[in-house]
Amino acid sequence: MNETSDLAKWMVELKWVDIPREVIDYSKILVLDTLGCMLGGSIQDSNKAALRYTRAMGGSPDSTVVNYGDRTNPFNAAFINASFGHGWDFDDMINAGAGHAVSACTAATMALAEKEIISGREFLEAWITGYEVSNRVGAATKPGHLKRGFHEVGTIGPFAGSAAASKILRLNEWQSENAIGITVSQAAGTFQHSQTTGGAIKRCHAGFAAASGVRSALLAKEGMTAAREALEGKKGFVLCHSGDENDMHAITRDLGKDWYTTKAAMKPYSCCAGQYGMLDIIYKMKGKYDLKPENIERIKLWGSIRNLWMVGTIKGEEVKDIFGAQFSARFGVGLALVVGENRIKAYHQNIPPFGKWAEVVELAKKVDVYSDDEIPERGPIFGYAKCEIQLKDGRTLKGESGSPMGFPGNPMQREERLEKFYGQALLVQTKEKADRIVELVENLENLEDIRPIVRNMIC
Repeated sequence: MNETSDLAKWMVELKWVDIPREVIDYSKILVLDTLGCMLGGSIQDSNKAALRYTRAMGGSPDSTVVNYGDRTNPFNAAFINASFGHGWDFDDMINAGAGHAVSACTAATMALAEKEIISGREFLEAWITGYEVSNRVGAATKPGHLKRGFHEVGTIGPFAGSAAASKILRLNEWQSENAIGITVSQAAGTFQHSQTTGGAIKRCHAGFAAASGVRSALLAKEGMTAAREALEGKKGFVLCHSGDENDMHAITRDLGKDWYTTKAAMKPYSCCAGQYGMLDIIYKMKGKYDLKPENIERIKLWGSIRNLWMVGTIKGEEVKDIFGAQFSARFGVGLALVVGENRIKAYHQNIPPFGKWAEVVELAKKVDVYSDDEIPERGPIFGYAKCEIQLKDGRTLKGESGSPMGFPGNPMQREERLEKFYGQALLVQTKEKADRIVELVENLENLEDIRPIVRNMIC
């Protein structure tokens, strides 16, 4: 029962030479993807409210706000930039650990890296430390954590921010253990946004995570202490959030040998990943059978119990805003068949009362979703789905998904990753600066100073 202290010890002792090349390379892919998400998410409507809040808070001019170029303290910069990163629900997903921790990890690392003026290699050391720590804590809380309705972005994401910040600030073992414990006192967030519309604050769960992570490390640096056994104790984080349905040993199991970073997925659709298998099979069948909305009588979809409570609660006709749309598998299928896209512009331009929302909703009314006990909630194929489409000509078409696009079993290729990055970055940034961001991140470990990346994130 020394998981917290052992994890802190690993954080401090981790060196560049200890990190496998494939972990370094994939971490750069995830960082670039997240920077694109930040640029695109900076113009998301609810994030503009978060930006106004950040500006009102002021702060010492040590760190930069993405796109807008405002200068504020690392705490505020981490908050707003991570909120941007999660703004379109387009950032990472990892079934093995904690989904969407990458926005909190990247924003916290970037905010303190700019203030402390560190190298690209130091940036990656800190980033990988943060991402690994958060995913190990996330793995330890499964499956009970999600079953209780906690949202990992807000509850597990803070550990990414605090671990990355602790590494940049060069905290010792005692301080790092305290940073973990202080993080426990700030982790919060539920999945209620998947049950109703209007959950704009969900975007800020990543912001709260990044900011509280920075705050935890800064407090620990100044001597603030936290309870021992903060993760594994009888009243610690894991048991309080997961009860007996936990995997406590995941915190340190094969630590430094089994890396979570390479298990992360890049999202190809701008919506909750619980419906990815459904969307994949719909697109596959649409192309194979040349499906037209007017020829469809009924669509039946099956997914795991967990995925269905995430994306199966909100009906198409109940969607009133983009938040409800992104957590409704019915609406997502309607969008795929009517509009032919499930990315930022498709959601933004086709929610009530805009675009083809009425046609999307009419199709969504024909979609039934069911949970299937035989479909695993965890495992190598996250989001697996089965589909049955009844056509008006009497035919019944059947299909099933494999590993969803973007996940380790079906990874996006470099061209696809760059298409996603530019699709978001060019919403606000020039092609010249976007090209420069790609060049700098792909050579991140060779940079003596990471600030040129930050400068090119200003539009």
